[in-house]
Amino acid sequence: MDQHTPGALAGLAGPALLAVAALIVVASLLAVWIIGTVTRPLRVLSNEVAAAQRQGFSAGTALAAPLDRGDDEFAQLRRGFRAMLATLREQWEALKRMDHFWRESVSNLSHDLRSPLTATVACLETLEQRWAGDASRGEDRRLVQVALRNTRNAADMVRSLGDLALLDEPAFRLKRVRLDLVEVLDDISVRFAQRAAQAGVGLHFEQPQQGGAGPGAAAIVAAVDIELFERALANVLDNALKFTPAGGRVTLSLNHGDGPADLVQVIVADTGAGIAAAELPHLFDRLYQARSSVAPATSDEGKGLGLAIVKRIVELHGGTVDVASAPGQGTRVSIALPAA
Repeated sequence: MDQHTPGALAGLAGPALLAVAALIVVASLLAVWIIGTVTRPLRVLSNEVAAAQRQGFSAGTALAAPLDRGDDEFAQLRRGFRAMLATLREQWEALKRMDHFWRESVSNLSHDLRSPLTATVACLETLEQRWAGDASRGEDRRLVQVALRNTRNAADMVRSLGDLALLDEPAFRLKRVRLDLVEVLDDISVRFAQRAAQAGVGLHFEQPQQGGAGPGAAAIVAAVDIELFERALANVLDNALKFTPAGGRVTLSLNHGDGPADLVQVIVADTGAGIAAAELPHLFDRLYQARSSVAPATSDEGKGLGLAIVKRIVELHGGTVDVASAPGQGTRVSIALPAA
């Protein structure tokens, strides 16, 4: 009995190994089929999510893969995703229409109000000049001056709202010109010199020096829309002069090389009242006015539009604007623009 056992086992080994091998092959094929069945719809869904991310919410774009007609969890998940995407796209288009309507309405309203406000300013200026030498009209003249000041403020604010609506248009394009910013800043400082002198504030433009040795300003070139760039810088200077008391100082400077080599930095620093830390994150919000340090508004900047315009203009140029300030320590506004 013991002599025949090894032979018998040897005879059975061949079929058993074949059976085990066949079982392994079947199990492997079954595992591949299960993995393929599970991962294929996941891969399709992942591709659809990636396609939706690339396309965004723009109308007219469709996902290429057809929907499965099954009722399994993956098919339900894909249908739910497409339904959600369709809803988001509808809401996005509605928001775009509302945004366009708002910008167009503000632009039209600004255009319609400019003419009557300009005419009103002209009439008030005529009355003020006519009564200038008449002592009996002193009280009337003071009332006209108040009306004239407020009408000018209203005209400035209307103009700023119209400008913001225009700058927000997706189709708006800058009219860039390569310019030496040293010359531009020098011209702006000269333009504001008389106003600074009248306010008793020292206004200084620190010109960059050629190579750090010898007199002469170094040319720093950037491609800017000159009208908009001057508007942004004028708004910043207006704020600096407005909140710097007599005897204070406003400094305008231009750097190229302190930061990234491809950036030009325009800095306006003042020795004014400064801004509380809680106000700094909101300075560029539209229609926001810092209550702790801002005096009664005398222009569109006082209404919280000036710095909003600055930010939008700088963004259109591909730059950034930052403010550093503390109460009693002045304010430093830094505008970084790509160098040409």
